[in-house]
Amino acid sequence: MRELIDTIRKSKWATLVFIILGCVLVFWVQWNASEWLAPLHLQSRSLGQYILKWLLTFIPVIIILLILHRPSAIIESLGLKGSILKGVSFGFLFTTPLYIGFTIIGKFNSELTFIYVLQGCLLAALIEEILFRGFLFGQLFRVGKFGFFWAALLPAVFFGMFHIYQGHDFLSSLAAFGVTMVGSFFFSWMYVAWNYNLWVPIFLHFFMNLAWALFVVEGTENAAGGLISNILRVVCVIFAIVFTVFYDRKRNKEALNIPVFKI
Repeated sequence: MRELIDTIRKSKWATLVFIILGCVLVFWVQWNASEWLAPLHLQSRSLGQYILKWLLTFIPVIIILLILHRPSAIIESLGLKGSILKGVSFGFLFTTPLYIGFTIIGKFNSELTFIYVLQGCLLAALIEEILFRGFLFGQLFRVGKFGFFWAALLPAVFFGMFHIYQGHDFLSSLAAFGVTMVGSFFFSWMYVAWNYNLWVPIFLHFFMNLAWALFVVEGTENAAGGLISNILRVVCVIFAIVFTVFYDRKRNKEALNIPVFKI
């Protein structure tokens, strides 16, 4: 068994197969989790149901990570050993254009609750970045050694699919899919550029979510956003990329020269 596991860990194609298997299992668990948890009589979309659904979802993820890594290496392989303070600081810095712009053009959401901030902003960012960046993209790029585009494509598609529900018709669902898919490539690049410190994309994601929740602005009722909110979001992305490139030129010179289409 040990020899088989060692062989799998050395094979990029075995890594790809296990990651795809992980994607399928994640969607399967998410699809069935509500039914499995029904005997507990939890309130629909409550914090307790949300946490339990994701705990179930991460079971196949953990199993696959244990196949790909030694137990002691899993946290590092996900990028969770980086500086949390750096993640908070730069995550907020990069989203300041959103907060400044929304303060001017929007109004404060007086109906916002702490539970929503915890569940819809913080936990959503934490879970999605661990799953889509640390697990799906990170294992394909760092372990499988696939080029950036191919390693980022699979999590981008699944990330987009996870947000289709936010649309109220075909076009808005398609817009939510497209916007979040592009955003996934951005978060993946930030993960690489910040030396695989997953806390940077986690808190960048969190503060974007929080701005969407704190202010009432046209288009922020779903992931696709409106014209002005998307302009501000693009400004944040450009600011983050430019700052990242020039923050540490020596380190980020490598981030700009990463293999893109290598198979």
